[in-house]
Amino acid sequence: MVALLSSDYSKVLPIISSYYTVKDMQAHPKEDATRFLIAESDIGKTFPKFLDDLSKSEMIATARLTNYESRLMPTISSTAVIAENAVIITVSKIAKTKPGRKNRVPVHLSLFFAAIIMILVDGVYRSNSVLAQAFLQDQLLIVGVYTMSLMGILGIHEMGHMIATKWHGIKASWPYFIPGVPGILPTFGAMIQIRSSMINRNVQFDVGIAGPIAGLLVAVIASVYGSSMSVLVPLDHAPLLLDGLQLIEMKSSIIMLVAFQLTGNAGIGQDAVLIMSPVMFAAWFGFLITFLNLMPAWQLDGGHLVRAALGVRWHRILTYSSIGVLFGLQFYPMAMLVLILSMRSPESTPLDDVSPLSAKRKALFWVAIALAVLCAPVFDSAMYAPLPTGLFSFLP
Repeated sequence: MVALLSSDYSKVLPIISSYYTVKDMQAHPKEDATRFLIAESDIGKTFPKFLDDLSKSEMIATARLTNYESRLMPTISSTAVIAENAVIITVSKIAKTKPGRKNRVPVHLSLFFAAIIMILVDGVYRSNSVLAQAFLQDQLLIVGVYTMSLMGILGIHEMGHMIATKWHGIKASWPYFIPGVPGILPTFGAMIQIRSSMINRNVQFDVGIAGPIAGLLVAVIASVYGSSMSVLVPLDHAPLLLDGLQLIEMKSSIIMLVAFQLTGNAGIGQDAVLIMSPVMFAAWFGFLITFLNLMPAWQLDGGHLVRAALGVRWHRILTYSSIGVLFGLQFYPMAMLVLILSMRSPESTPLDDVSPLSAKRKALFWVAIALAVLCAPVFDSAMYAPLPTGLFSFLP
């Protein structure tokens, strides 16, 4: 590729000079880019407009707070320019990508229906358990509500991200739902693919937080409804009921304990044990997803939040701290996944990494951390989920 020299300067320099005071500039042929040392430090309001003007010439820019030293020609001044902790704008050509192969049936649509089928089958298994048949009157209704709850939590989570990307003009794919294994884990979640760069930290924060907040609202609704359908068994009767039944003891979270309070199941752990309904399991899974996504690590939603709020150094520190927390809570596969991926692609950096996060968003960052704590499944609360019928029928 041809570096930004000669004629390219005639395009870039007038554009950047109309927004900023250029103190020096330097071409980097190997990187196919030009670096500009500017006098301004507050570029938050002007940088998006500057990017729009650059895009008309098929160029893009990044802004970083770093050291600057001119060594290569051409430069504006005849002497070497050295600046510490200065605002540097790097302009380069927009990389052209080849159009992807179009499939007759989009991949995301195929995965969507596959995920629905897996969750439906899982719902049938869970509604056919001994306890479900004994206490739930309409199994078909339960299967439908369970499927809508789980797909709703995942779908609304991803729609939250998509709405934020549309609002800020960021290109993103439709959600990719990841089918799981019925009877064990019916889905492994969902994701969208961001196809353009985040403009600044505010945009990065908005896109990151929109999904967990949206999905959490659905999980809260499902938890209240699912708790009202769950069975509360007195402690003196619990041994007779639990003996011989295939049950898994589930860890509870603060937010689930609140749902129990709202539905009159406040005695759990003290006077009774709770047998989760399938819808309550969907809510539990939704809270788990919210907790994991809000972990301030790697490129999880929480990772984007901490990167936008606290910067690179704290993002790195909290990534490894989060991995330790995940190991401590025995989420070993998730901990290993974050560890491996964080070594390959540690962070996502916005184009404007100079402008700080707004004050309101900084406050909201701590709200997000608090929500992660509220959703963390860490409490032994005498709560059990029936194993799906037939799952371990091969065992003696």
